[in-house]
Amino acid sequence: MIETLRPPQNTRREIIDLPCGDARLAMHVWRPEQIKGAVFYFHGLQSHAGWLWEVGPQFADNDIALFVLDRRGSGISPGTPGEIPDADTVLGDYARAVAFVREMIGDDVPLSLFGHCLGGSFMAALMCHEGFTTSYDAAVFCSAWLGRMHATLTPEARAALAADGSAEPWDAGLRAADFTDEVKYQHFIDHDDLAVRQLTRRSRAVLLDLERRYLAPGRVRPQAPAATFVSGMTDPVVDLDAAHSVFQDLVAGRGAIMKFPTDKHYLFYTDVSGDLVDWTSTYTLLQGLNRGA
Repeated sequence: MIETLRPPQNTRREIIDLPCGDARLAMHVWRPEQIKGAVFYFHGLQSHAGWLWEVGPQFADNDIALFVLDRRGSGISPGTPGEIPDADTVLGDYARAVAFVREMIGDDVPLSLFGHCLGGSFMAALMCHEGFTTSYDAAVFCSAWLGRMHATLTPEARAALAADGSAEPWDAGLRAADFTDEVKYQHFIDHDDLAVRQLTRRSRAVLLDLERRYLAPGRVRPQAPAATFVSGMTDPVVDLDAAHSVFQDLVAGRGAIMKFPTDKHYLFYTDVSGDLVDWTSTYTLLQGLNRGA
């Protein structure tokens, strides 16, 4: 465990070298002096834990520990940028990381899973993964277009992609202006040397496989007792109606929908960021109260 920073807030910043199969991945932690709840964050395609440098201390000030795993090839974890390993490897990494978090915080502390954008798809696949047995209390899908490839690609196109093992690059076409209208964040996104902006076609096939795992009729049902989909009022990247439909099917119609007053994609880089942190913190802590009800 390596302590890299001690901000003046109620925060201990750490980067943990986490063994995951044949690799050691970077787990970033913002930990308050007293952990009353925890959030495990699944980052999106181009982002990584470094995008949470402001949000982590805010969670900690609410006595919520924030954990972010840099996936293989993302952030400061080893791997080739733009290359996603097979679905079983990715899900195994996440299962190990969440299990580590549960071991660290103990069984009595409420734990929420939080998936942003593509991170929501990774999270949904993990929730339906037979090898994932760690207890958690809530799931928050944030601006996540669940089932996007199945919704936008024809069956023929999906079959061709699934069989494509090439390293040919595919540009995600992400624009900073869709994520935020604040210049400082746009500049950060555009000049982030660790951002992933392209994927290989074989990596897109992995994403398709992950979608299939949580869309399949015979999938394992998620265990989350509470689930909410949060977003802006509109989203320039996500078809919210389509995403909501998949979300409700995933959680058997028991999910809540919440919208914040913004029209941008990355809520943590908008003026609703503080409200989202406070809402997620409260939502997580309430799950602890619900346990004893």
